[in-house]
Amino acid sequence: MEFRLLGQLEVRAGGAEVRIGRRQERLVLAALLLKANETVPPTELIDLIWPDNPPTDAAGAVQVYVSRLRKTGVRVDGTRDGYRVVVEPEAVDLYRFRRSVAEARRTIDPVARSAKLRTALELWRGKPLADLFADAVRTQVLAGVEEERRAAEQDRVDADLAAGLHEALAEELAERVAAEPLREQLVIAWMTALYRSGRKGDALAAYSGLADRLAGEFGLDPAPAVRRLQLAIRRDDPALRLPGTARGGDAVPRELPADISVLVGRDDLLEEARGVLTGTARVYCLWGAAGVGKSALATRIGHLVSADFPDGQLFARLQDVHGAPVPPEVLLGRMLRSLGVAPRAIPASLEERTALFREQTASRRVLVVLDDALHAPDVAHLLPTGPHSAAIITSRRHLPNLTTPALPDATQAIHRQVVPLDANTSQGLLIRLVGRALHDHATLHTLVTGCAGLPLALRIVGARLALSGEDALPALLASQPGSGDSPPVSSRPDTGQGLQLDSLVAGDLAVRSSLDRTVALLDGEGQALFERLSLVGVTEFPSWVAAPLLDCDETTGLAAFERLVDLGLVELVSGRYYKLHDLVRSYSAARLAATGDPSKPRDRYLTAVHRLTALADTQLNHGMTLATHLEVPAQPILPAAEQEITDDPTLWFSRTWQLIGAAAFTALDLGKAELAGQLALRLNGYHVTQELLEPRIELLEAVRDALKDKGPFELYVRTEIALLPAYHRSPRELLSEGTRLLELAIQAKSPYLQVRALVEMSHGARWAGEPELALEHSTEALRLIDQPDGPESMRSVVLRTIASATTDLHDYAAAQEWFEQILQLSVPGSMMEGLDLAILGEIKMELDELDDSEQLLRRAAANFRSVSSYYHLAWPMALLARLAVRRQRTDEAAELVAEVHSWFETLPWSVEIHLRAAEADLAIATGNHEAGREILLATIKKAEDRGDSQFATAYQQILDAHDQAD
Repeated sequence: MEFRLLGQLEVRAGGAEVRIGRRQERLVLAALLLKANETVPPTELIDLIWPDNPPTDAAGAVQVYVSRLRKTGVRVDGTRDGYRVVVEPEAVDLYRFRRSVAEARRTIDPVARSAKLRTALELWRGKPLADLFADAVRTQVLAGVEEERRAAEQDRVDADLAAGLHEALAEELAERVAAEPLREQLVIAWMTALYRSGRKGDALAAYSGLADRLAGEFGLDPAPAVRRLQLAIRRDDPALRLPGTARGGDAVPRELPADISVLVGRDDLLEEARGVLTGTARVYCLWGAAGVGKSALATRIGHLVSADFPDGQLFARLQDVHGAPVPPEVLLGRMLRSLGVAPRAIPASLEERTALFREQTASRRVLVVLDDALHAPDVAHLLPTGPHSAAIITSRRHLPNLTTPALPDATQAIHRQVVPLDANTSQGLLIRLVGRALHDHATLHTLVTGCAGLPLALRIVGARLALSGEDALPALLASQPGSGDSPPVSSRPDTGQGLQLDSLVAGDLAVRSSLDRTVALLDGEGQALFERLSLVGVTEFPSWVAAPLLDCDETTGLAAFERLVDLGLVELVSGRYYKLHDLVRSYSAARLAATGDPSKPRDRYLTAVHRLTALADTQLNHGMTLATHLEVPAQPILPAAEQEITDDPTLWFSRTWQLIGAAAFTALDLGKAELAGQLALRLNGYHVTQELLEPRIELLEAVRDALKDKGPFELYVRTEIALLPAYHRSPRELLSEGTRLLELAIQAKSPYLQVRALVEMSHGARWAGEPELALEHSTEALRLIDQPDGPESMRSVVLRTIASATTDLHDYAAAQEWFEQILQLSVPGSMMEGLDLAILGEIKMELDELDDSEQLLRRAAANFRSVSSYYHLAWPMALLARLAVRRQRTDEAAELVAEVHSWFETLPWSVEIHLRAAEADLAIATGNHEAGREILLATIKKAEDRGDSQFATAYQQILDAHDQAD
């Protein structure tokens, strides 16, 4: 099937039109095609169809429309998150247009480039989808698409100018400027065409017309690029002419672009540059990412030091508008003409032009500003020779190999990276550009964060808000946040919502085109990695992700990452961990969507995440058994990443747990529920050790819901059991849920899961203050283990519940025997062994065997420290504090309590329930009896309110013991 969006919506199959009669169905199809092969949420479709008053069952209506579309032969897949149309990009005219434009922009010859752009523009049959969208909705939905057309038309005009077709363009552009008088790029092209056609007066009149209209209607001046062109025309700047045209006069060249009015956050570089350029170094190199403000900074520096270079200031851009390098011989020709060399006297070869340029600058005080340099050897040809001359160079990559043979031997180039602005500086710049403060602080925060500290993005947003006020916000923002609060920690893939990339266009400024020129500098491997990084779903990631994404080894992947860092597309965070900002990632995702099917690299990546997560889980030594039966994928083997896991699995998890969670959600979106379930269970152990409750519940619930419908059933029940302790239900609810899960485990015919359910029921009974019932459930679990093929891996877990219930019955001698038996089965150094040691240490303290108690508690603390589980570590630390009070070491007790407090901003209940007893003991031991009683009474009430009878009873016993002592 063929789909046409660039005009009225048309669908054709086999040359014949496919009729889709209802407007709502056509609307749904158009919305899906605009994001072909991407999932579109139902809410987005509802807002497009019924922008004002959606019907009660709008989601059901959308489902009906999708069903009707499928009957016409359109393939629409449905997921829990929405719908996506599955189509080859070449079948949609919009994507053919984009491919053709991209191909044209890679074409160096201007005549061929113009022809390809004309072919692409012929695909447009009118306003896209004008028959479907209301004007207000069209502006919101299709602003970026129409801007692509205007950009392609502008590229075609630029190509015609480069090809020398200025006379024909002067007539064509007169009509277009009359239709769009405020489109400044059109005015620039028209002024250039008029000037090259010998109509200098008309070119200056065109500028005056634009300036008068902007001042009269908006109170604004023309953009800096237009003002620079007007000045260049007035002084007959040779750069305006095509190569080979003559320059008259012998005026001193003053070619610096107009300085911008507001430049912030660069004071240190400005101060250093002035010293460098008027001192001995003489060459100042600025490098950094696209949009970071290198050119504006270089221009400001040039103006600051211009008085020190009375023989002129030369300016040259080393890339054309499409990012292609301008040959150094071409630039040398222009600069030699600017220095007064007659065109006939300029030699043809690069070597001869370089020699002549060095001769011309040998005795002059000239400043050369070279913008957007690509290669150090090309730059070397363009440096002046004189001992009193200097150069400023900007580049998107570091140029460490730049040599300066044209300058004295003592000259060394100074290289400085221009980094993004910090949040406060960005906010200040945006407010100054807008001219007023935004009342909605959440929106201001979103805008500043979305601009990523890039002055280019901030200037575009500022210009649009200054011109249109807050009416521009819907087009700028992909989603408006409801408040300024930070979102909860989540494992879901980050959608990168915030600023709309296609909305970041103002006048002659555009973020996308700046990024286009940067990515064009990458080789194919680097471009592929950059695009596929959007599949990872998080903003920070380790270098090993490159190996499965590119199907290469880790060394090759690391080298590809280094090329991305060199161009500022990704940021090196630390070691081998990188960051891709949301704004750049949305661009990365858009490129990936236009290049074809990403399923193979995505599948390789998910398999790599699965293997590494499984290896890390097996080495974490938490002692939990829910995932022990799961297999570890055999491939791909990533030696460096696996060594990092072996060195410190806890540290590895701390850096990648959100990436793993995002991979699980991606697997769910792809319908791979079993893979998502295995990832969730492998991640569950780390979640538990770090008490990452919200992301743990979020992921397990999503997996459970998917497995409930799709299976496997046994994995579904495991997920349900993993969820149960995460909810922190009341003891009665825990008993009830455990009974339900026991029924599911029996249905799954899994003795292991039956034992797990009985363990949860035993916990519920203990916390409800019924140790006899807890012992009954634990005994039944032990009976299942003792059967042939019973789940032996659960023996230590079940014995622990028996021993704990025995402790609650105050049979400490029997409890000791049980725990000593458990310690023979526990994995040495594991978190589970730590739990056993802590309970046994507490029993020993109750029996007043304080030396043994302290030894056991310190061993337990060491186990918890080994897996960095501070939530669990707080328990033996609190017990050690109580033991120190008993031994009259109150200073030590106070230090232990303070250390636990230092780990948490707010004490979780699982920590508080252990720590309050130590605080009460300490208060009473230091003479503050009333404060100790208040701590205990408050804790008892809180435990009762939560339904934790076991803890309420335990604290009441502590209180009674203190009262008796008094």
